[in-house]
Amino acid sequence: MDINFDDFGLQTTKVSLLSGGLTNACLKVKAKEGTFVWRPVSEQATLLGADRDKERDILTALDAVPFAPKVYDSNGEGLLVEWFKGEVIELNKAKDVAVELLVSVHQLALDGFNDELKNDVMSLKSRILSYWSSLEPENQTNEMHAYVDYFSQEDEQPLFAPCLCHFDIGAYNIIVKEQGYGLIDWEYASIGDPSQDLATMIIANQFDVDEVIHRYCQLQDFDEKKWKQAVNTWTPWVCFMGALWFSLGHQLLKDDCYQDLAEREMSKLKKLLPLIKK
Repeated sequence: MDINFDDFGLQTTKVSLLSGGLTNACLKVKAKEGTFVWRPVSEQATLLGADRDKERDILTALDAVPFAPKVYDSNGEGLLVEWFKGEVIELNKAKDVAVELLVSVHQLALDGFNDELKNDVMSLKSRILSYWSSLEPENQTNEMHAYVDYFSQEDEQPLFAPCLCHFDIGAYNIIVKEQGYGLIDWEYASIGDPSQDLATMIIANQFDVDEVIHRYCQLQDFDEKKWKQAVNTWTPWVCFMGALWFSLGHQLLKDDCYQDLAEREMSKLKKLLPLIKK
């Protein structure tokens, strides 16, 4: 709350903490110039894989995209972006909207992206290993260790041409605006395999797999069979990445709900990919 927004040329009238979001601790900033979201750089956000510089550069390149928030300014402490006026979409109304937004993101031209952004490709394996290394030994279970060993030896070759991916299109990040929808929280956005992004969206919302893949392929005129195979390939990876993310959340906040979510993802993973104990 001690950020001086005068440095951004704002005449602030109210600053309030936004609820939700493990990585964020974001602030809503009301000023005479408009309403904004302050997205800080923090040790917690960095530990969980958020990259404010990359987020800023991607959103700057997407300045003309109506569903992406515009960047107002940034410094070494964080990022100030446009506030979308509206309400978070209800989960039971989110499926078709989420798929359409995912398609829109994947179809975005990368003309405004520099070579560094284009070449900085998201890796599920790297994210898994990063989360694992950040867990304290007492939070690293033998079960998790077995899956780390497994995924660290698996090949992570992209199955489709890389494109821009959001990697967190959950209903919680979709805003129903007066006109259209807004997609917020681009902290994990990156160039990546779109089928990984699709799998991530399905798991994050617990959507019906077949329905979502059918709609996605219908909108893109893609071969549904190939995309089902791809999503099936990446689902165990994403489940384990999620389990480690939630475990880190529990480690950081000591909130049992994150431990419960980590156990939920591990339970799903064990059914999808049972490992034989030696």
